[in-house]
Amino acid sequence: MNHDELAKSLKAALADCRQRVDAFLALPAEAPFEEVVRAFDRIGAPLNGPSGRMGLFVHVHPDGALRAVCEELEQEVSRLGSELALHRGLWQRLKDVEPGPEAQPDEVRLHEHGLRDFQRSGVDRSEAERNRIRALQEELVLIGQEFDRNIVQGGAEFVIADGHAGLEGLPADFLRSHPEREDGSVVLSTDPTDRIPFLCYAKRGDLRRSYYRLSLNRAWPENDEVLAQLLAKRHELARAIGYDNWADYVTEDKMTKSAGEARRFLERVLGLVEARARAEAEELLEHKRRSEPEATSVDDSERMFLVEEIKRLRYGFDSQEARGYFPYARVKAGVLATSARLYGIEFQRREDEPVWHESVECYDIVDDGKTIARFFLDMHPRDDKYKHAAMFHLAEGVQDERLPEAALICNFPEPTDGDPALLLHDQVTTFFHEFGHLLHQLFAGRQRFLHFSGISTEMDFVEVPSQMYEEWAWNEDVLATFAHHHETGEPIPSELVARMRAADEYGKGLHVLRQLVFALLSLSVYDCDPTGLDVGELVRELHAAHSPLEPVEGTNFHAAFGHLNGYSAMYYTYMWSLVIAKDLYSRFEADPMDSATANAYRTEILEPGGSLDANVLVRGFLGRDYGTAAFERWLTS
Repeated sequence: MNHDELAKSLKAALADCRQRVDAFLALPAEAPFEEVVRAFDRIGAPLNGPSGRMGLFVHVHPDGALRAVCEELEQEVSRLGSELALHRGLWQRLKDVEPGPEAQPDEVRLHEHGLRDFQRSGVDRSEAERNRIRALQEELVLIGQEFDRNIVQGGAEFVIADGHAGLEGLPADFLRSHPEREDGSVVLSTDPTDRIPFLCYAKRGDLRRSYYRLSLNRAWPENDEVLAQLLAKRHELARAIGYDNWADYVTEDKMTKSAGEARRFLERVLGLVEARARAEAEELLEHKRRSEPEATSVDDSERMFLVEEIKRLRYGFDSQEARGYFPYARVKAGVLATSARLYGIEFQRREDEPVWHESVECYDIVDDGKTIARFFLDMHPRDDKYKHAAMFHLAEGVQDERLPEAALICNFPEPTDGDPALLLHDQVTTFFHEFGHLLHQLFAGRQRFLHFSGISTEMDFVEVPSQMYEEWAWNEDVLATFAHHHETGEPIPSELVARMRAADEYGKGLHVLRQLVFALLSLSVYDCDPTGLDVGELVRELHAAHSPLEPVEGTNFHAAFGHLNGYSAMYYTYMWSLVIAKDLYSRFEADPMDSATANAYRTEILEPGGSLDANVLVRGFLGRDYGTAAFERWLTS
């Protein structure tokens, strides 16, 4: 689809939505409750599909001109969303209808959520206030686009004048993929495909520190001002709607219910992990002193390298040794085969579906002979593509109306002739994580109502299925089915898996503490009036208060922390969801591939989408409310 066709189809969808608004408002007063809520739900149906592709293409399409068109169209879709959310006629018509005794639970829930969302949008404010709210929302779309764009386009080149000598410690395939230039130098990108192995394995501490500084500054100084605008406008919007701050606004309809509860949760986890993290930091320093006897501290650029060395010495585990068992093609096949066996489904490759890049693959999910969903895999890095890993929804599924569609976007190395693209086990875990999101989105795609389709649960629950699916990447029996050495074909030895699992326990305290600092940062920039706030200084204060590692001076992490836009105040979601995920997995521990447990999990957790509160979903699967015991055992083991 070219620029003009894309724009034409989206504008037609926008016009169709407005016609549906008129039809909804024209429903007679005596129209049945079910008819009213269904018509309300379907107002946005014409955008279901075109809008999803537009949102995806902004981040991944190789044509820069088309990405720019999609950004403009994204703004038009946002304008319609603001218009509908603040439409007093829609609000009043929905208020005017009441559920009768024959109303179905999902109909009642849709009615309640619709009225709640209208209230949270500021629909009851004065006309002047609503106009300001609408203007702020439109400004925030532009600011958010700029913030994200600067991160994607802010990657820099890191030149190592010493060539391969400066890459001592990196595996041979990394050297082959980074040949020396005519002047003898080597160039690295600041993308994750280079960043993770370089910070893990490069022996030259001075190069790691310089690279780390460049990587954390990849969207600075541009995003300093953009972030300030983002915080200011969101605070103004929250105040205009009637909240003290943005964090209070965005957490109100989540599992936490308030920013205060989110902060109390983070502080509880801090209390559990700080002592362990400080003990690990002391061990890193002790290890560093073996080669630098005068060392008095360890900084952030050294963490991954020193943890890797201690794992090698203490547990006899070298992640480079494990890489040989994880060529990309086998990992992909393994994730698909594990998911197919677990849930009794099939994945069928679709060669006939148009894709946006030659490396993208399309698959159908077939269940009991019937196609129930479609997804795309865009798994390898390229210029101007989204730099991390995420699942993007393309179309929400509606029962008997349309298939759900989604795309998995990652940046794993791409196999070439002579290079099987070996993955770190961390990347294998990431693959399972993101596929967990994908299955959640697609299994939840057979709702009666668009509002509840896909991953439409509370946002601080959305990471539960993905974090739980990581457990399969650690299971010896699961790994044995696909982790075969790229040269010998031998399955991964059980003793290597045992060493890998034991080694994974080390550094857990520092990792969790790092995530908590990120979560505190995202909460702290949004639960206050940001006027005069120096986010860089706040990062330094949080680091000084909680991290036992020294910061690398001259870094500006906040400028490239994309979650400050997408998740805003809710980065705590990852840790909150992990607590629940660890408890849910307790039902799988005896046999992760048990089909009866998997079917119950699919039925009770994945398939309902947003049709029930997250607490109700959990209770349906566990037979009780979730607890923290499994998480605390994992954290303190």
